[in-house]
Amino acid sequence: MNKFLEHKYTLWAILLAALILRLIPTLGAISDETRLLRPDSIGYLAPARSIAESATFPTTRRPPGYPLLASAVYFSGLGNKTLAVIQVIISVATCAVTAWAATAYSGKKSIGNIAAALMAGNLTAIANAPILLSDTLFALFAAGEFLFFIRYYQQKKCSDLFLCTFIAALAVLIRPINQLFILVLLTLILTISGVPWKQRLIHSVTALLIFAAVITPWMLRNYRIGATFDIDTNTGAMRHQNGAMLMAEVNGTDFESEKQRLLAIEREAFADTTRFPDERSRENWRKAEFRQMVYDHPFIYFSQHFTLLILLPDAPSFCESMGATVSDRGTMGVLKKDGIFAAVKHYFGENYIWFLLCLIPLLVPVGILYLASFCRLGHDLINWKKSYPELLIFLAFAEYYLFLPGAITAPRYQLPALPVLCTLAACALWKLMQKKNVEIAEDPDRMEV
Repeated sequence: MNKFLEHKYTLWAILLAALILRLIPTLGAISDETRLLRPDSIGYLAPARSIAESATFPTTRRPPGYPLLASAVYFSGLGNKTLAVIQVIISVATCAVTAWAATAYSGKKSIGNIAAALMAGNLTAIANAPILLSDTLFALFAAGEFLFFIRYYQQKKCSDLFLCTFIAALAVLIRPINQLFILVLLTLILTISGVPWKQRLIHSVTALLIFAAVITPWMLRNYRIGATFDIDTNTGAMRHQNGAMLMAEVNGTDFESEKQRLLAIEREAFADTTRFPDERSRENWRKAEFRQMVYDHPFIYFSQHFTLLILLPDAPSFCESMGATVSDRGTMGVLKKDGIFAAVKHYFGENYIWFLLCLIPLLVPVGILYLASFCRLGHDLINWKKSYPELLIFLAFAEYYLFLPGAITAPRYQLPALPVLCTLAACALWKLMQKKNVEIAEDPDRMEV
């Protein structure tokens, strides 16, 4: 096994397997293009078509990163099917970057290949590859920032840190959730060992300037055309998303009814065009309303951020791409109110057992990933004095992405955390393999048992 994992063609074989696995739902989805779309897709694809047709970006609701990718496809005279295939290639590239990051982290090519295999076989990554949303592209950038930070951590080269910062800033223009990552990165820089304090401060200031230089122009553009000084004006949607989850728990109701109630209040308020004449006033109102909800129920709100439900594999997206099920059935509300088992029965219907049996080959790699990574983290917690750098890296590059979505536990939100989880799991699995090799070497007769 060690020889196989260290072979020069092993990574290529893993990437080929990743491509084949991602083509399965993609071929199913492109047979009916509506399967490529989700309710949020139009928010990205409409400005992409506008860029391709008139070189204008007519909205502030979404950041420009993913629409620019889609617009390049549209400008070439191609369509959503081609964009889906490009996303498959991007998803496969994320497996390769994960391999490089895990190799840099551990110093062992075999661990890098194990990490790539875990990413290649991950059901959520497979299922989301063809879906026309920004998550697959964002995951590639998250893997890139992880890779260059690990290189900086290992070699202390400022060029690696600046590349990490630049990639992280570009990722903000794909998904604004990365906007706070600069605070995480500065914390890591200041706590890293082996670098003099003066140099740490210089690196921190330079990283902050690079980050600001990338994202500030777009924020200024939005402000100048009547929006808030933000990457996008979709942040206010947290009022009827996370806010609905919060109020459902407070009132003992359900997510969907609270969401519709909040949207009805919003429509009524925005009917007053004198009070809300532009996007800036509307977005400020939505954010102020959401902040008030959080201030009124802070403990419930923050407790909703600590949930493992975000780690559920995205079997629904896989099945929807294959045409076996349909989306938008209110499953998230059932999940939050009644638990996983009720959500599975609600989504898959009376044949849920057969669906689960068919999905077992794709669920097993996910189970191995979580079991191995949790074992590694458990070991780190027990030996925290020695392992605190690894714990910090986990918090920065995995927990950050798992924590911020809060109560909205869409499985695709786990994608940027997967490179780190795969790396930690690969380290645990490699250590287990080495232990087994030692046991066999000490007792050759075990091979015959």
